[in-house]
Amino acid sequence: MKVSVGDSLSGLIRLYPLQTSHNRHDFNYNNYLQHQGIQAKGFPVGEIHKTGHSQDLYSVCHMIRNNLATKLQQVIPDSMTYKLLAALCLGCRQEITPDTKELFQNTGTIHILAISGLHIGAIFAFFLGLLKLFHFKSKKFHLILIPLIWLVACITGLSPSACRAATILSFITIGEAFRQETIPLNAIAAAAFFSLLINPELLYSVSFQMSYAAYTGIILIYPLMQIKKMHKFLRPLYTLLCISFSAQIMTLPIMAYYFHSISLNSIFINLIAVPAASFLLYGGIILLALPEFISFYLSYIIIGLTHLFIFSLQLFSRIVINLPDLYPTATHVILFYLIIVLVIIYLITRKRHVLRFICCSMSILLVFHGCFTYYIQNHQEIVIRNLYKQSAILLNYKGYYTYLKTTSPNDGLSTYITANHLQALPTHEAFVGQQIKFIQNHLSSSQCSISIIDHTNPTFSHEDIVIITENIYPPNFLEFHPQQIIMDNSNTSHCTKAWQKFCFKNQIPFFKTSEVGTIILKI
Repeated sequence: MKVSVGDSLSGLIRLYPLQTSHNRHDFNYNNYLQHQGIQAKGFPVGEIHKTGHSQDLYSVCHMIRNNLATKLQQVIPDSMTYKLLAALCLGCRQEITPDTKELFQNTGTIHILAISGLHIGAIFAFFLGLLKLFHFKSKKFHLILIPLIWLVACITGLSPSACRAATILSFITIGEAFRQETIPLNAIAAAAFFSLLINPELLYSVSFQMSYAAYTGIILIYPLMQIKKMHKFLRPLYTLLCISFSAQIMTLPIMAYYFHSISLNSIFINLIAVPAASFLLYGGIILLALPEFISFYLSYIIIGLTHLFIFSLQLFSRIVINLPDLYPTATHVILFYLIIVLVIIYLITRKRHVLRFICCSMSILLVFHGCFTYYIQNHQEIVIRNLYKQSAILLNYKGYYTYLKTTSPNDGLSTYITANHLQALPTHEAFVGQQIKFIQNHLSSSQCSISIIDHTNPTFSHEDIVIITENIYPPNFLEFHPQQIIMDNSNTSHCTKAWQKFCFKNQIPFFKTSEVGTIILKI
C-alpha cells in the first residue's frame, strides 16, 4: 500500500512504550525519539487500511516537493546528479547512496546534504539578487522574501535547521525594513528563544546546538578576521575561509562531546565544497524554474559540474587530518567555551584583566582534566552492558580491564574502554588485586560480593549482588537474601518474568539492562 503525508490509516497495532535503555558513550536512539515527541513504537498485527487524507499545509508542501522531484528526475538523465540535486534543492536525501553519504562524511561535508542555514541563506541571497536586478532597492521590498524563504522551508520538509535559518533571516529582514539597528547576535538570540518557546525539547537537539554555535561563531569571530586591504580576487576565497573557520571553532567542543572526533581537514575542503554546492543549488533552482525542454539541455552542464565536484571530494577524502577518540565531559565543554568567549572579548577590547581571566580559566581546565584523568584511572567498577541476546560483563580495575564474561566479539564496550583509557590485562582464569578477588564467577571486594550465574556456574551462594545470564531460572527456595538481582539481555522474556515474580515475592530489588541500559556497579 502506497501512503503519503496527510493520509489517515487504521488497523490493529501493538504498541510498545519506548524504554529508557541506553549504553554509555553510545547514541541513545530511544532518547532521540522521545525528544521528537514519540513515546511508543507500533507493530501491525493485522491489515492496515487507508481511511482518508487531510489537506493541511504540510501535506500540500509535501505534494509540491514530490512534483518538483519528479520534474527534476525527468530533466536530468544522470542518476547521481539527480539524487544530489534532489537533496540540495528539495531535502530528498532518501535516495542518496551509502557510498556517497560515506564520501561526504569522510570529507566533513555531510552538512551539505541536509537542508540547513547554508541552503536557506543561499536561496535568500538568490532572491535578494533578483530584487536588486529589478531595481527594488528599498529595504521594505525585502519583506517579500520572508514568505518566500518560509515557503522554501516548508517545501523542503520544515527541517529544524531550515526553520532556524528562516527565523533568523526573518528577524534580520524585519529589523532592516523598519530601519531598526539590527544586531545579528540579537536576531540569533530571538530566534533561539522563540524556537525553545514553541518546543523546549529542541535544547537537547544536537543539530540545534551545532547550528546556533556555528551562527554565533560566524557573527563573533568572522569580523575579527576581516582585512581591509586585499586583492579583489583573493577576498572571496579569504572570506569563505574565515566563515568556515569561525563556524568550526565554535562547534569543535560540541563535535568532540557528541561524535568523539574532530575533522580538521573539513575547514579546507569546505573552501571548494560550499561554493560548488551553492552553484549546484542555483543550477537546480534554474532547472526547476525553466520549461522542461530547456532544462533538459542545460542539465548536461550541471551533470558535468556534479561529477567534477564528486571527483574533487574523492581526491580530498584521501587526506585525513582527524583527532579521534575524544571523550570530553560537559564540564570540559563549558570550560572550553568559556575560554573561547574570553579570547574573543580580549581580541575586541585588548584589556589585560581579560588575559588574567583567560589564564585562570585555562588553569582551571588543566586542573580539572588532571583530576578527572586521575579519577577515571582509579576506577573500580563492573560494567554490565545491555546487549541483545548476548552477555558482556567487564571489570574496570584502576586503569586496566578484563572480561568477566563475554559471549560476543562485538560487545560494544570498545568505546567505554577508549573513553576510560583502559589497558587490557593478560588472559587469566582468576584475578587477584588489592582488596579484590575473582575466581569461578565469584568476585569479592571490600565493599561487596558479586556472583555471575550461568551454565558453568548455576549454583547460588551467599553474595550481595547476583547477575543472571544464559536463562538460568530462579530456584524454588533461596537460602539467602541478596541486596539486588540483575539480569542482562541474554535472558528470554519468559525467564525475566519468572525472576520478576520471584524478586517481588521475596522483596528483592530487581534490575534488568533491557530497561535501564548499561549497569555499573562500584566495587
